[in-house]
Amino acid sequence: MSYMPDGVDIEEKLDALAKESRSDWERLNNEIKENEGTIRSLQGEVDRLGARETSLAGRLKDMENNMEEYSLPDIKAIFNSSHETQMRLLMMRQQLDTLQAKQRLMKEKQSLSNKVAQLLSQRPKTSGDHPIARVVGASNTQDAQDMVGKIIQAQENERLRVSRQLHDGPAQAMSNLVLRAEICERWMETDLVRARSELGGLKSMVNDTLQETRRFIFELRPMILDDLGLLPTLRRYIKDYSGKNKIEVNFSVNGRERRLPNHVEVAIFRIIQDALTNVARHAEALHVQLLLDLNENSVSITVEDDGVGFDINKLNLDSQQKSLGISSMGQRIDMLGGQLNIESTMGRGTRVSALIPLT
Repeated sequence: MSYMPDGVDIEEKLDALAKESRSDWERLNNEIKENEGTIRSLQGEVDRLGARETSLAGRLKDMENNMEEYSLPDIKAIFNSSHETQMRLLMMRQQLDTLQAKQRLMKEKQSLSNKVAQLLSQRPKTSGDHPIARVVGASNTQDAQDMVGKIIQAQENERLRVSRQLHDGPAQAMSNLVLRAEICERWMETDLVRARSELGGLKSMVNDTLQETRRFIFELRPMILDDLGLLPTLRRYIKDYSGKNKIEVNFSVNGRERRLPNHVEVAIFRIIQDALTNVARHAEALHVQLLLDLNENSVSITVEDDGVGFDINKLNLDSQQKSLGISSMGQRIDMLGGQLNIESTMGRGTRVSALIPLT
């Protein structure tokens, strides 16, 4: 570095950081309170729409069984009301899940801001005239800058992944639903038998879209991760993963099963999620061995597949890292002070292992 701030500059910056952290805590506290009111309001609307959907589902079933007793305007009105209610309920549930996930994230950030403020307020003051203080302060500042850079990059990678999944999943499914509904509407005016058949297909599509959206929300941020912990969340995720990708996953746990710090559980889940996603996309594997070793002072993760493998010598290429999601795993592990190791042989599969300290 061409410029190295002295100890006084470091102290001033740390004081400013402590003040900023306290301000962040207060701002997040206000936002959390406001968000709680919105969540309560949305939950009430979801409950109301859920009850209406149940009522309309009963009327639709009766209409399907007794089509001759309903006039064409009644059929159209019931169908349109049911379709509108289902779509609105789906969107409201998505908004509610998004707000709840945002609420948890804000609480985590608030807790982190509080810890930073407390640590900085309790720190020993260093002398600006002491050369060691200046060197250590500069080193810590550079480490902090590097860490912030990694966090920002990890967030951007996550946003890119979410936007792609939204485009390819729920957004595309919604477009198909609208098209199918228009087809149903046209058939109602000319052929009620065909319209009835199309209604059945539309109901099936709505249900499939709802299930796919719920899977997407679960992958985005599993709510049971906060409620039940890492292991139940992993078991459910692996069950869904195996059914969707037709890949058998043998999951085993060594050590004492227990809750870990929230940020560690989230990181471990994401690391395993990234590794299994890589297997599904690139490995052409049939079986995966997933081992989670819970030691007192560390957690080790091993994900080994029987797929096609890849050339480990190309691992340092940026394009290869991005395509395999290895950069994302590495950033998460680095931020926890852990280690990542990848072994792969062409035609013999890949083994990803990570060690995360619990200090």
